[in-house]
Amino acid sequence: MMRIFLMLLLVALAAACSKPVVKEPLPDKPVQAKPAVEQPKDDNPYSRTYSARNLHGVKLNTSDAAPKIFKGVAENEDYQRMLRDGYEMLGYSRFEAGDVPPSQALAQASSIHAEAVVVYTKLLASPTAAMKMQQIRDQAKHSDRASDSSEIYSYFATYWAKLLPPVLGVHVMKPRDGDPEPGLTVLAVIADSPAEKAGVVVGDVLVALDKAQLKSPQQLQEVTQQYAGQDVEISLRRVNLEKTVSVHLNPVP
Repeated sequence: MMRIFLMLLLVALAAACSKPVVKEPLPDKPVQAKPAVEQPKDDNPYSRTYSARNLHGVKLNTSDAAPKIFKGVAENEDYQRMLRDGYEMLGYSRFEAGDVPPSQALAQASSIHAEAVVVYTKLLASPTAAMKMQQIRDQAKHSDRASDSSEIYSYFATYWAKLLPPVLGVHVMKPRDGDPEPGLTVLAVIADSPAEKAGVVVGDVLVALDKAQLKSPQQLQEVTQQYAGQDVEISLRRVNLEKTVSVHLNPVP
């Protein structure tokens, strides 16, 4: 009898010393899963500072090819060359920073479906306090990219897409306010276009197309579309001389 009593006592003591199993009470409402922490995206200064141009309905050639990158030499000459080669500028990026890899310019070009990007860089002799602060912020965001230089550069990039075969083939500038002379000044002539074949050159002022007075680039586009595929007369002014040239317009692509 005593032996049975001692055994029961030992079992009770063991149960008292063991860790109890605690069950969590059921919540009143379903537990909502916490959203995953969103990782910050790579801060691309070419994307952050991008400004798009209004193309006013200009038709571009769509391409899935990877964009090409070029080192800019002289902005005005490069701009004229790209226009002459049948490109249209989609927009540009401008910023000041430390060393930024060319791959980021290509990434922005790809995101806007540009076929080419021209990048200009210039070492700034005396970076301002604001530039240095921006560099510190950039390094803080990308702690894994330790900078081995405190040099600051100015960056300017232009993004380009190829035009569809042009009906006329000129880039023009609208008249300035108060300009006494009517017409649209030719900024560039696309190579092998109807305009080039007709002898139109940079600096000519297009006054009328088939007797329709030209007052804006949009109007020039509308008129050329109207007479696409036909022979038309263009009245232009070259320096102080008025002349008329015959142009065979391409059909609408």
